[in-house]
Amino acid sequence: MIRRSRIAVLALFVFCLPVASGGAADGRPSLCRGGEVAVFSCATGGKIVSLCASADLAADRGSLTYRFGRKGALELVHPDPPRPPGAAFSTAVVGDAGSAGDIVRFSRGDATYTFYSLTVKGQGDRDGLVVTQGGRRTHLRCRDFALGDQAWAPVYRAKLPRAEPAELDLPR
Repeated sequence: MIRRSRIAVLALFVFCLPVASGGAADGRPSLCRGGEVAVFSCATGGKIVSLCASADLAADRGSLTYRFGRKGALELVHPDPPRPPGAAFSTAVVGDAGSAGDIVRFSRGDATYTFYSLTVKGQGDRDGLVVTQGGRRTHLRCRDFALGDQAWAPVYRAKLPRAEPAELDLPR
């Protein structure tokens, strides 16, 4: 009996460790908190880009939060202060003859942040973040796959407004 309870406690510890340590349950680096799902999360250089959804995210409730930086040293959190997801983010399906995928976008001051996950013909999947500010564009490409097991499903449930313009211009 004692052995079984020790095994149960050990299993609980092992399965909860990624969430408690700030990692996504599937092993991706993440800045999401306990109780949140890492919709999009990846390493870009020495920093982490995360889009985190509350478990109850829907059109009329829950939260969607962007976090950027390092564990213990966040550089940007959006929205701050918190607001309904539809007032803070927009989304679109994008594509052309050579690529197709989804984007999630938000603006903060004069900067626009666009998360993307695309399948590019002949190149496979590409995930990252494009920041446009003052006519300048910075492209942070994910080192690994950024979408979680649910892909964009939590974002679709939130019924975010359509991103305009519904396009994405990536460096080739």
